[in-house]
Amino acid sequence: MADRKPVEIMDLASIQAVSDPQISPDGGRVVFVHTVLDFEKDEYFSDLWMAELGTGKVYQYTSGRRKDKNPLWSPDGSRILFTSTPPPGKNGEKKKTQLYVIDVSGGEARQLTDVESGVDSPRWAPNGKSVLFLSNVKRVDRGDSDVKVIDRLVYKFNGRGFFENLRKHLFTVPVKGGKAKQVTKGEFDVSNAEWMSDGKSIVFASNLEPDADIVRRSYLYEVDAKGGDPTQLTKTLMSIGGVSPHPKKRIIAFSGHDYHNGSGTNSDVWTLAEGGEPVNITSGFDQDLGAKLSSDIRVSAPGGLPVWSGEQLYFNSAMDGDACLYRVHMRGGSVEKVLGGRDHSVESFTVTDDGKVAYTVLDTTKPMELWLWDGEKSKQVTDLNKDYVKKTEIMPHEELTFRSSAGHTVQGWLMKPPGFDPSKKYPLILHIHGGPRGAYGDAFMHEFQFLAAQGWAVLYVNPWGSGGYYEEYQAALPGHYFEQDYDDLMKAVDVAMERNKWVDGSKLGVTGGSYGGVMTNWIIGHTDRFAAAVTLRSITNWISFFGCSDIGWTFGKTELGGNWWDMEEEFMKRSPIRYVKNMVTPTMIIHSEEDYRCPMEQGEQLFAALKVLGVPTEFVRFPGESHELSRSGKPKHRKERLEHMARWFKKYFE
Repeated sequence: MADRKPVEIMDLASIQAVSDPQISPDGGRVVFVHTVLDFEKDEYFSDLWMAELGTGKVYQYTSGRRKDKNPLWSPDGSRILFTSTPPPGKNGEKKKTQLYVIDVSGGEARQLTDVESGVDSPRWAPNGKSVLFLSNVKRVDRGDSDVKVIDRLVYKFNGRGFFENLRKHLFTVPVKGGKAKQVTKGEFDVSNAEWMSDGKSIVFASNLEPDADIVRRSYLYEVDAKGGDPTQLTKTLMSIGGVSPHPKKRIIAFSGHDYHNGSGTNSDVWTLAEGGEPVNITSGFDQDLGAKLSSDIRVSAPGGLPVWSGEQLYFNSAMDGDACLYRVHMRGGSVEKVLGGRDHSVESFTVTDDGKVAYTVLDTTKPMELWLWDGEKSKQVTDLNKDYVKKTEIMPHEELTFRSSAGHTVQGWLMKPPGFDPSKKYPLILHIHGGPRGAYGDAFMHEFQFLAAQGWAVLYVNPWGSGGYYEEYQAALPGHYFEQDYDDLMKAVDVAMERNKWVDGSKLGVTGGSYGGVMTNWIIGHTDRFAAAVTLRSITNWISFFGCSDIGWTFGKTELGGNWWDMEEEFMKRSPIRYVKNMVTPTMIIHSEEDYRCPMEQGEQLFAALKVLGVPTEFVRFPGESHELSRSGKPKHRKERLEHMARWFKKYFE
């Protein structure tokens, strides 16, 4: 591997991202989204690409619009619907995302919509004659005023910004052309909208109750495709992740949970027959739904689980560091593992009626590529990152598993630096995931590879409360933050040092984002064993977080156990800012100025306190960025973020 170059920040521009594969109704072709990062233009560019499964030919299918996404085959397979965001206008004004349709045989795409607020979540009608989509609707016409008048709790959201005067509603538009028609109206927001099989009605998730903002949970509703009052289908408020009506019957499948074990409850697959009650058909499958594994080169795909194929429902689930594909019969019964395993984790996928699966693969040492499973075996369809992988020294990781002080098994991984020499000593960085029910595993992480390329080992662990385990494991964290999870992380460092004598115990670093950020803050307030820390998009004060975060009032209740005014001492006892006088670790604070999930004021509190106390610290603020900086921020900002992290650790490791 001596002729290979180490991973660099600018490698992000070399990696080609494959996402959102959509297999044609006849199973002969797959259209997918191809995304590249451009540092010079400080932008991401996405086009649709096509893979012909019979010939193996892979080629670019659309071009010129910059952001083509969300491809969907028409029911007869003759056309492809997609969304696109045109380039900014001459004066730099941003254009809104619109719907386009293109014949599979080729030619120019035809624009279907020109909606002022833009569109998202499109779906073909079963007869292929119209399309549903969601769009924002103004609640009150405030003229040219830029004053925000807020009367709802939900008025901002990370990555979306402020929308205090908007509601998200359901629209339809004829494919042949014509004006879009608003289907739902009122003081509620629509999500997960899908056509019922007869095309006469649409099912969606929402909450029409006056206190919907406070509980932030949903029911299922059905509305006539021509409009009218929605009919409520379910009685229990749930967290609903995806809605999927049967393509031929009046049966609705959906994913979600009823909070029976708090916020750590696993999602299940449910079915709802007409006039009946929801039935949990995966109640015996003690795993959460979704791929979940952290990856900073992932391009998210729309839509949710589960996916129909005949009378089977397909979904993926992460366990023990891998995400596999499973299926269950619509009437329930045993859950069958279909495919997936070590370094072959199923990310986004689609399934034909006869069970062919087009999917993308998560792999520790390779960026995502498109694969096909024909019902018996898998084969790789694209190899767009072949040259990058061939010339780059991408490091594998070694599993590090141990028994915790509470007697459970903790899974982690250790990535050594390139050119590793066991006779030498190396710094080690503990990297903590977000969530808190995120999960690390067999998935490519450019950030880990870059840190390892600096000559440092990287340790990443799924402590108590992480995703990718059983419900009992992940549901035990709420109300008990910084207890067993903190102990698991500290023991992971101990075990890594005991088993690997080459780890330099005087040069330990710690970092993490979101939950990983608040844990980093907690760690430096409770131990001085780390030579340096970089806290990312973090929380320092649960009381101020309650009122400032876009999810603060619900997250505070579910994760800490109630409202802060009823348990002020508990909220402060678990706030890292209380222990700031104990902090001596040199700490860099990295935060995004438009992070509404973990607001900027959280970082400001920590920075001010550390400065007054004389602890070495820097506050690095990224304008125009959200909570997603490390995964989808502007390319130049992603580059600077990694440069600042490396600079800080290098300063205290040398």
